[in-house]
Order: sequence, then C-alpha cells, then structure tokens
Amino acid sequence: MKLMRICLAVILYFALTVPAFSQVDNKKASKSKDIVLPAPQTEKGKPLMQVLKKRQSSREYSTRDLSIQELSNLLWAANGISRPKSGKRTAPSAVNWQEIDIYVSKQDGLYLYNAQKNILEILMPDDIREFTGTQPFVKDAPINLIFVADLSKTKKSTQMTEENINFYSAIDTGYISQNVYLYCASEGLATVVRGSFDKAALTKIMKLPETKKVIICQTVGYPAVNK
Repeated sequence: MKLMRICLAVILYFALTVPAFSQVDNKKASKSKDIVLPAPQTEKGKPLMQVLKKRQSSREYSTRDLSIQELSNLLWAANGISRPKSGKRTAPSAVNWQEIDIYVSKQDGLYLYNAQKNILEILMPDDIREFTGTQPFVKDAPINLIFVADLSKTKKSTQMTEENINFYSAIDTGYISQNVYLYCASEGLATVVRGSFDKAALTKIMKLPETKKVIICQTVGYPAVNK
C-alpha cells in the first residue's frame, strides 16, 4: 500500500511539472523564431508638412510594445522596398549600395530586418537593449534600432576611398533615421537618434564581422504616459 502511494505521488508530480517545463521550453523556442511581418500599410499617415512640424526627439518612453503591424510600417518607412521591380528603397543610398542594415533590438531578442522578404530574422534570443546606449531609458524602451553599414557591399566601387565610403555610409544612415523620425511624428510615436554608446562593446555582443560597422542607434516607442 505504501509503495502504491509513492508511485501515485511520482505520477502526480510528473503530471503537474512536465507540462509546465514544456510550456517554458515552447515559450523560449517561440522567441527564437523569425518574425514574419504583415504587409506595410503604405496608404496611411499624416500630410508631410504636418509631419515635419511635429518631428521631435524624445527621451521618455512607455514600456508598451509596438504591434507587429506598426513595426512593419516603421521598418518599411525607414528603408523598405518602395519599388519592387527595381528593388529601390524608401531611403536613397550612394551608388545604390543599399549598404545600411537595420538591426532591431527588442526584449525578446536581436533581429535583422530583411526588406526583401519582409521579415525579422532572429540573430539571438538575448535582450541587448542596454548595450545600445548609455541613457537610462534605453534598456526599457520597446525598440532600439541599430544601423550597421555592411562595407562588403561598397567594394564594387573601386574608385571610392575609405574616407568616402565612411562619409557616404553616414549620410545614408541619416536618410534612414530621418524616415524613422517622420514616421513616428505621423503615428504619434516617440523617437530619438543616439550616438552615445560603447561601439566596441555593442559590436562584440552583436558578433559583427570586420566588414560590418555600427553607425548609430535610434530608440522608438510610445510616449511615456503623463502621471
């Protein structure tokens, strides 16, 4: 009788704990998948002159997450494909290099925006937001964009000097950053572009090769709720 009670207790233990472990594992696994973005809503938004008037930097954010639809719209506005036949983007680039990649740092991981497939490719399931800036709001804001120049895409321009490549990559990043500002102004989101971060540390934690260079970071989220 005593042996039967022990067996029943063991069975009950596994019945209660195994599903719980499975849920944790499944939850962790789900965070390690690519995110398929919905088609961007390109017909919405405020008139340009109103958006320019509202454009501003903000350093106070709500922790509320952006929806997948809003994230899709944001990334398309930043540097999505606006002319599918030619593959041209919403932001210009020198010699049509299209060398600026957008990395998205979220609570559930680090992603790379693939404009051609309209997906976020998971790179690591770690929350690295705190490494994208020195200001205290950075680690809690829902989205930190990291603009990275893929210098391997500039090698086709053999007459370009390293100084010119760095110069044009910085300008191309500025175009994308301004697109983010304008989208946020249109949709009531907060944003700020930031150069204050440990570039070497961020490059290391992102495991970037030598051909990829972090240019600047930009925080995006909902404005902080006034108390």
